[in-house]
Amino acid sequence: MPYDFFLELLYPLPLRHKKMFGVDAYYIEEKIVFGLRKKDADLEDNGIWIASKIAHHQKLRHQFNGLRNIKTYGIKTWLVLPEDFERFEEEANAIADLIKNGSELIGNIPKRKR
Repeated sequence: MPYDFFLELLYPLPLRHKKMFGVDAYYIEEKIVFGLRKKDADLEDNGIWIASKIAHHQKLRHQFNGLRNIKTYGIKTWLVLPEDFERFEEEANAIADLIKNGSELIGNIPKRKR
């Protein structure tokens, strides 16, 4: 599993794992919170994907210099902390703190499938 250190930071949260278009997605209850991506293609999108409402993106980017839009998939409600960002682990630690504290800035409840 890529970025095991990030999962360790989130212990003992009740994370639920699910595969999502080649990304390891993680939920807390019904809310999708983050994904971990490490692939050999489209390397610029490898890293920690943060699920967030678009309304919160500016605030998150202000807090975390490394966050940017995902380039490969054109998904609007996610940001990525790229693994090649110089302060990747430092910002990952701070993002983990937000998740552990139940920040409203992170997480989305997916639409129900019909």
